[in-house]
Amino acid sequence: MKVINSMNFRMIHAVFLVVFSAVFVLQGCSHYAQKGQSVRAKLQSGRPDLALREFETQSHDASDKVLTHLHKGMLKRMTGEYASSNKDFEVAKKEMADLYSTSVTQAVGSAVVNDTVRDYTGDRYEQVLLHSYMALNYIALNQMDSARVEVLQADVKMREWGETPLEDPFVRYLSGIIFEGLGEYDQALVSYRKAVDVYKSTISKHGLAVPNQLKHDLLRMLAYEGMNNELKQYEKEFGIKFDKNAERSKGYLIAVLDNGLGPVKSQNTIMTWAPAINQRLKLALPAYKERTRPARRARLVVNEQSYKFDTVENIDSMARKALEADMPAITVRALARMVVKHKASQEAEKRGGGLMGLAFKIGGLVSEIADTRNWSSLPQEIQLIRVPLDPGEYNARIEMLGHSGVVDSMTHPVSVTKGRLSFISDYWAAPRPKDLKQAQASK
Repeated sequence: MKVINSMNFRMIHAVFLVVFSAVFVLQGCSHYAQKGQSVRAKLQSGRPDLALREFETQSHDASDKVLTHLHKGMLKRMTGEYASSNKDFEVAKKEMADLYSTSVTQAVGSAVVNDTVRDYTGDRYEQVLLHSYMALNYIALNQMDSARVEVLQADVKMREWGETPLEDPFVRYLSGIIFEGLGEYDQALVSYRKAVDVYKSTISKHGLAVPNQLKHDLLRMLAYEGMNNELKQYEKEFGIKFDKNAERSKGYLIAVLDNGLGPVKSQNTIMTWAPAINQRLKLALPAYKERTRPARRARLVVNEQSYKFDTVENIDSMARKALEADMPAITVRALARMVVKHKASQEAEKRGGGLMGLAFKIGGLVSEIADTRNWSSLPQEIQLIRVPLDPGEYNARIEMLGHSGVVDSMTHPVSVTKGRLSFISDYWAAPRPKDLKQAQASK
């Protein structure tokens, strides 16, 4: 009787440990999700300063080092802390490089526990966007040479993958702008041409045709370089007649807007057949369940003349397409894990009885959670407009539009020089308090 009681005690203790461990895992994941929701809620109330403050006071897992610095970098960019933003982005970039080859330990862990045991390295589109945002930060800091380095690194990364459909058209477009700003017009022309081609070839992924602004930029650069035959070909293709003399005495203001908030991953469960054990199993898979609400329309107003922004990057679409492409591999791993866990519970039941089998079954089910991590502080869209202006000082105003008119506006003082590019950048997720906008504008 004492032997039986001792055995039962050990079994009950095993049940307790397995269930406790599984619940602890779930609580950790729930905590991570809650932290993300609270930060996002502050962004949706127009307070990136409070979102950053809260994020910095939260604890973050070591396996999420990349994601932690991606979020911090983006939140600091939203508050105009461009140099500090790039410090965090640099940490994320280095960590991504260090984690390029997944460790054997993590591969085994993800095969028997869940995908969240892996260090987060970022989706490919996130890795490329990291370079884009570092370049935009350097532009804001008037460090064009450093911005050039970032787009060249992005180019190397995309070439390493060796798959043309994975190219990011906005990166090609941004490269052209940076080369033009540095006076490297031949390289700018190459980048603008490439951007046009990539927008065409990736329209199913990004949902974007060639932006009108890019069309004008390519035509202008062809005219500047004296490529008259190619200029005529593109004029015919675009249905645009370019006036070579209209902008000779002008400077250019380029405005970049991060509009809205990108999608957030959540968990979805499905039932599927497992031939290896001849029965149905429940799988936990990541999903973008809710469609992001449409981004606000935006316009740039200078001297009371308005200009419509072009959407040059559809991050919402890129995120969904990236997950869609990854789902076959994610599903195979999840199914394999559940088969392993099912067999383990059967073996435990044989060796330790029904209670032990139940412990393993519960532990296996509860520990099976989807990896819902993503760079959710990214915007829904990146928008851009270039305006030719006479040299001088201006107060440029970005206006966000609703059904009833202007719902918010952000003013930026800017100096325009003949033949040069001037830049302003901002983000919008919700109307910001007036005092916060004034503080940010004064930086």
